[in-house]
Amino acid sequence: HDLARQFSQLADIKGCAFSALAQQQPFDIIINATSASLKGEIPEIPANVIGERSFCYDMMYGSQPTAFMRWASEQGAVKSVDGLGMLVEQAAESFYLWRGVRPQTKEVIAAIRQSLV
Repeated sequence: HDLARQFSQLADIKGCAFSALAQQQPFDIIINATSASLKGEIPEIPANVIGERSFCYDMMYGSQPTAFMRWASEQGAVKSVDGLGMLVEQAAESFYLWRGVRPQTKEVIAAIRQSLV
């Protein structure tokens, strides 16, 4: 709720518990920041929060789409991606702040993806 208040001037942003999601309309963006994907599970959220315009993001990543990504796609999400890009981009930004050099992240992401196979 505090985070929603901090960004409320940008859009109609709300926070709620999983239990309150059954009464919600589909969301534009859904970010799975839980550890459920580490166990091959999905968070306890109802399918009604996914719509044809929903973009779903799982902060976890692996060699295959996470359980959350697969579930979101099955529910009709327009796109579902994992967190590898965020991990690499955050590291690159830190490297830039420390060293003044911006790494080529596209190549790093591709190399990591290949090593996950």
